[in-house]
Amino acid sequence: MSERRLLILYGSQTGYAKDTAYRIGRQAWRRHFSVSVQSMDQVDKWSIFTTTYPVIFVCSTTGQGEEPDNMKKFWRFILRKTIPYDALSGLNYAVFGLGDSSYQKFNFPAKRLSRRLQQLGGTPIVDRGDGDDQHYLGLDGALDPWLENLWTVLLDQYPLPKPIVPESVAPDPSCDIDYIDEQIDASVGKTELIPGTHLARLVKSDRMTAPDHFQDVHLFEFELDDSTQTPQWSPGDCAVLRPENLDSDVNDFLQQMHWTEHADKLLQIKPRDESIIPKWIPRCTTLRWLFTNYFDIMAVPRRSFFEMLYYFSSSENEKERLHEFTTSEGQDELQTYCMRPRRTIVEVLDDLPCSRVPLEYIFDVFPEIADRSFSISSASAVTPHRVDLTVAIVNYKTLMQKPRVGVCTKWLLNMELGRTVGLRFAK
Repeated sequence: MSERRLLILYGSQTGYAKDTAYRIGRQAWRRHFSVSVQSMDQVDKWSIFTTTYPVIFVCSTTGQGEEPDNMKKFWRFILRKTIPYDALSGLNYAVFGLGDSSYQKFNFPAKRLSRRLQQLGGTPIVDRGDGDDQHYLGLDGALDPWLENLWTVLLDQYPLPKPIVPESVAPDPSCDIDYIDEQIDASVGKTELIPGTHLARLVKSDRMTAPDHFQDVHLFEFELDDSTQTPQWSPGDCAVLRPENLDSDVNDFLQQMHWTEHADKLLQIKPRDESIIPKWIPRCTTLRWLFTNYFDIMAVPRRSFFEMLYYFSSSENEKERLHEFTTSEGQDELQTYCMRPRRTIVEVLDDLPCSRVPLEYIFDVFPEIADRSFSISSASAVTPHRVDLTVAIVNYKTLMQKPRVGVCTKWLLNMELGRTVGLRFAK
């Protein structure tokens, strides 16, 4: 029998494609496949030519029909003219795209990727899937039937060795996490800089619009550290920042999860697959550091959040409600409860007091804080060591009449002058 392995590669800008890729991975696990989920730029690109097992590509659309940042290197690689026309003749693949049909270049990255893989001799397992935000069920309107078709074809080729793992059984955690008795030292929480990151110090934070104007527009000036190579940027380029959750929000969340007592205790993270956790995250750290710097507790949760939370609820009423949110029929109810009022993870957990996440599952349940990009409003030719960002502060009231401030803009507004942050540049 052929090897029961699947490689799932995603290109994701805001996290939706990544979330979908891991959802497919969980379904593959239930069908007894050995699964690896990685971003396209994370995988060894040359290995795609020798892969003997199916590869599933999931990619979103960003900007005006452009590919996500963590797919760009892979895309440029397979566009090389020197690659033989039959280089992927041994590859069986499937492509699912995430987009919005109200845009002219709907799902262009997925369409181009599928076409290029076929040009190089790859064999599609099923027709390309096109998820559409405009569908009345959202992306799931196309994803659910596409997955049903995919598993039908794959299970014909790779018959089940034993019955499918029932949906009532929780998948294995991605990591083993244990508290350790060592004392916290100065190295805890220190991370390696992501390649291309420059250190910059906030030197100015001023409101530009009048105090009585409805829109608060702020000017943030960052001074680049002279010890790093001075970057060059052009008009239209962006500065990329990774925000942090505020201490007050993190404290409230830790108390809500009953983790306050252990928030500053050292823990060791042992991922079962190294590709799951970014290399810049320290393997010995604390819960407080993780929920300040990595997990987005103020995000609006997606369907997969409720799928995982279902396994950890001790209340039958809550389990019934969570299960409804994970079905195709319950997506309108999920939109009403969560998406339209922009209800955050913290607020959802407050509504579900009997649903608490075990420590070892935090990397499977909570989403990662996404990078934020801001157009640079200063010229490198005039101020080569200073980066100006003109930012419209996200501040509104939800349908629940609750004030909401953007995670990044709130972080910038509360940042003290002199604070050093990591900053990257993007075209």
